[in-house]
Amino acid sequence: AGFLEITPRKIDELLDRYDQILGLFKNVEFKKKSNLYLIGNGSSGEGARIASFLALDLFGKVPYCITPYQFTHYSYVALTEKDIVIAISQTGTSHQVVESLRLAKKAGALTIAITTIANAPVAEVADIPVILPECKENVDYKVVGVIGQLYGLWMVILGIALANEYINDKQAESYLLEFRDLNQHYKAIADAAQQWTFDHIDFLEQFTKLTVLGSGALVETAMELAIKSIEVQNRFSMAVDTEEYLHGICAADPAENLVIMLADMETADYSKKVYESIKAFGQPVIYFGHNAPEGNLSVKLLDSKYFSTALFFPLVHGFIVAWAKIKDYGADGAKVFAFYQDRLKVREETKK
Repeated sequence: AGFLEITPRKIDELLDRYDQILGLFKNVEFKKKSNLYLIGNGSSGEGARIASFLALDLFGKVPYCITPYQFTHYSYVALTEKDIVIAISQTGTSHQVVESLRLAKKAGALTIAITTIANAPVAEVADIPVILPECKENVDYKVVGVIGQLYGLWMVILGIALANEYINDKQAESYLLEFRDLNQHYKAIADAAQQWTFDHIDFLEQFTKLTVLGSGALVETAMELAIKSIEVQNRFSMAVDTEEYLHGICAADPAENLVIMLADMETADYSKKVYESIKAFGQPVIYFGHNAPEGNLSVKLLDSKYFSTALFFPLVHGFIVAWAKIKDYGADGAKVFAFYQDRLKVREETKK
């Protein structure tokens, strides 16, 4: 089975452990004077920033979403024993993530690690390791891992909220049902994205670079599309907040760049105005998401206050995987990804 078939199955397996994961936090204290730090690099950082919207609403305070570098060089000095630090690392070997947890423990904060391997360095350092083996399959091409870690982080936040009576058991159960409902739509959305890509490949192949726009939590999904375009197609791509694009970048974006806009229910009206403005300016642009203009990729989204962002992952994955298949980049882009990983020498890994 390919990545698009494996991913929803693995997420279902992860959701089957919902009670177990929430139970890890039954004795965790998170009071009004506590702060929450979410730490991750790259795609793990994306998940942290997306999940921060749920944490903000449940706890009534803004969590700190920062890179391990920022944390180890600046932010750790503000930690207290009342705080919680959650580090996300799929491989569990990033030196800066491990060092973040060590510094947090030294300050007396509670440390939580989300990773895929039980004996990974981050798991061994953390007070509470949350092991998600469901996210490990196809770790070299992180489709399962990215969205799986997001669901895992959502469950960690809910577990802390439940233990401290920010939500009750009935509310926690309703979140699980919503997660399962979202995951049931994965294949249909991925299939629709693949078919749209197959139908428009001649148009897409005109462009050497992609500029992906999103607002709110969709900025992180835009980043996922850009990262996967680089990893799977060796095609330079960048993700930009829609507002930032309008306030400068649009003036310098060359015509050989294709702009891709992501829009959910909340941002659709605004995004359509921006879409028309970009078209009027003469820049090639396509629109992915809720109630898309004719000829673009329209996706039927669920009305989910916190979690509709998850429905953009199958859209992104279907779009990128279909393009990879057409261009013979390997079954799911594996050829280009292997080349990409070989060049990616800046990643610092801990040694056992």
